Amino acid sequence: MMTKYAFIATALVAFSGLGFEPSIVVAQTVNKPSNTATIPQTTVTTFQTPNYSVRVFRQGSQTRMNVFDRKTNKLQLNAAPVQVQNLDQQTSYTTSEGERLFRISVDGSGNKSVEINAPGQVIQESTN
Repeated sequence: MMTKYAFIATALVAFSGLGFEPSIVVAQTVNKPSNTATIPQTTVTTFQTPNYSVRVFRQGSQTRMNVFDRKTNKLQLNAAPVQVQNLDQQTSYTTSEGERLFRISVDGSGNKSVEINAPGQVIQESTN
């Protein structure tokens, strides 16, 4: 963008040297809309436990999950694709990252839980 203004300033100096009278130039920048299409998102479930905030959502035809660690203020998963499994009035959303396995479960009564399995550590928290 700076190159464009430098060219305009150089052109004005050159024209004034040729006997043209310099005038004020007003430059305006226009933000063009992004060419990338926004894929609509629909929240499937969202909840908080004492240590985690969870959001499961659909983005297009893919179900994804965000998991935020409230104690460390770090996003553990960001739009991670999940596998969905429905068994006996309970839906589980599962994904893995590295050596960690994340499972979000929602039952027919509205109870929700987050389970994180890592080597030597299992974390399980629920809303009820």
